[in-house]
Amino acid sequence: MKKFISNIMILVALTAVSCAEKIDKTVTWPEWASRPILSDLAVVGADGAKAIIAGEKVKFTATIADEYNELKSYTVDVKYAGNEVVSITKDLNGNQANVEIEFDMPFAAYLASGEFYPEVTLTAVNVANGAASTRVAYENNVAVSRPEAPARLYIVDNAGKTIELAKGEGYKYASVEGANLSGLGATFYIAEALNGNKPDYSKLVWGFKDGAIKVVAEGENPIKAPDSAGKGFRYLGFDIYTFKLDKLVNLTITLDRSTLAEQDQSGVKYLALENVNLVRDCEFVFEGFGDLKSMLQPGMFEIMSDKTAKFLGHSTKWSIYYDTVDNWLIVNYADFHAPDQIWVTGEKACFPLGNNDTENEFKYLAGDGKIRFATLSAIIDENGDYRLVVYLKDGFALQLFRRIKWAAEMYAKSLTEDYCVVTADNKFIKPGTEFVPGVYELVFTVTEMDDNQGVGAVVDVSMFPYTL
Repeated sequence: MKKFISNIMILVALTAVSCAEKIDKTVTWPEWASRPILSDLAVVGADGAKAIIAGEKVKFTATIADEYNELKSYTVDVKYAGNEVVSITKDLNGNQANVEIEFDMPFAAYLASGEFYPEVTLTAVNVANGAASTRVAYENNVAVSRPEAPARLYIVDNAGKTIELAKGEGYKYASVEGANLSGLGATFYIAEALNGNKPDYSKLVWGFKDGAIKVVAEGENPIKAPDSAGKGFRYLGFDIYTFKLDKLVNLTITLDRSTLAEQDQSGVKYLALENVNLVRDCEFVFEGFGDLKSMLQPGMFEIMSDKTAKFLGHSTKWSIYYDTVDNWLIVNYADFHAPDQIWVTGEKACFPLGNNDTENEFKYLAGDGKIRFATLSAIIDENGDYRLVVYLKDGFALQLFRRIKWAAEMYAKSLTEDYCVVTADNKFIKPGTEFVPGVYELVFTVTEMDDNQGVGAVVDVSMFPYTL
């Protein structure tokens, strides 16, 4: 028995040695995808300050090490409220790196008042594609505040023409009454200060970068001047919270209820103004109507007063229909068969009103007779995407058409399946798993054009909650 036990002990010992040899890291470890170790992450002002103003330089430091695989690269990502504002990637080599880089902590759109701490994340990758990510801890991060709002701003165009923008309420700036806005150049910058007739880049200067208006450095791209369709501008403005231009074209459309043509379709009585040329950001004056919030489509109009609104649709020929019974106004494409249009129809959907009322529902797929009110026209934005603000109910179904030719179907792909999915035949947009009834903005990006008969176009569909 003792000999038997002794033999077992020897066998166990040999097995242990064998296992140890199998996991000998000096022989087999490089085949295992180790992950870099990240430590000592910190962000401070370039001079070591713990608090800065957005737009100033900061210094990021960290240590990256990997005993078993050589390092390949690292990325520093900075986000404000979930929106990425900085991303820096650099190569690495060896098994250890002491990272130290400086960059501007940008002044970006939607930067709120008061101090906040940006989300700064370090990601490192080794040659075996093992990756690790860590956020900078609160106590090692830098506090950021937005710059003080300047007393005035200046538009500086490519010909050196300058237009002063006076500060209004909040973060809004606008040209003063009587300012000469004629002859605006094809491009311009918006500057906090001037150096002669050029922007002073030691102060804030806005231009165009990565598809949006952003604070830029000297030599970066200007903003493309908006098109007024030859009408010129009544005013120009800029919002330093949203980084969006504000403008009003020098064109006024008066919609006088008493002069509109009366029409009847399938028993539905409405007033119409057909085939009228409208320009984006022109002014509408409504005579003889009631509360504009109860009749105007958000996304198509921005209400300015109790009788006026700014038209937000793109510049083309439109037709206007007012339902006298249900008190809602639809602006639809005038030409049913023109290219570069997207019509949206379906059921359990409607355009939202100022109070989120959903009474005015289009139900074309359910056989509703209000054909004029069974479709909504999407607006083309400056990037060529189509947008539509709509109220969607449980069980909604939407279908897209390139032209009003009901056999000319478009095909869709959802990019936001949490909110909306597309049926297997790629024709109908329906609720996603996270959908709840409410107001949404739909964005359609055409990825394949139609065959000039409206057939075969393909679009990417995105859907986002929208606040009225």
